[in-house]
Amino acid sequence: MKLIYGETRSEPDFLTKALIDEFTRGARLIEQIGDSVYCRKANGTGSIGGHFRHNLDFADSFLNGIGNGEIDYTHRERDQWTEENRFYAVERCALAIRRFNHLEPDFWRRKVWVRSEIAAEIRHRSSAARELEFLHSHTVHHHALIAEKLAFFGVNVTDNFGVAPSTLKFWEQQNAA
Repeated sequence: MKLIYGETRSEPDFLTKALIDEFTRGARLIEQIGDSVYCRKANGTGSIGGHFRHNLDFADSFLNGIGNGEIDYTHRERDQWTEENRFYAVERCALAIRRFNHLEPDFWRRKVWVRSEIAAEIRHRSSAARELEFLHSHTVHHHALIAEKLAFFGVNVTDNFGVAPSTLKFWEQQNAA
């Protein structure tokens, strides 16, 4: 039987849980690295704090827009303090997690409009569930960039930080074979 999202599940627990897990992992990593590493820039690519701030901005754009059905990822706070103060970034992660945990039941069923990041006058039709999955993928992608930057700085992270679930599953299958 093919699982059709929304017809056989009563809630998107796997989507919200996956995203909350990513933000939790990010917050734990922030707590483990020092201030100088968190703020350090290399090769003109921004700081680790900048990547975390970017992820939090996207989460806020989703959370702020889901209520009225209009998500605008270009309208972001870009709070410099999040980039510079890792304790504040951890607080913002915790707030995002609380907000995700308190979304109203069945929020994921909503149809939403998403503002184009290329042409501001265009809106794309989507669903809250699809945007939640995009947000997870986007967060994992930036976690991969963070892991790469930390490796460049000589800081080790777990092997699966910033690795997509499909890649983890593939690795697991390869190891089992």
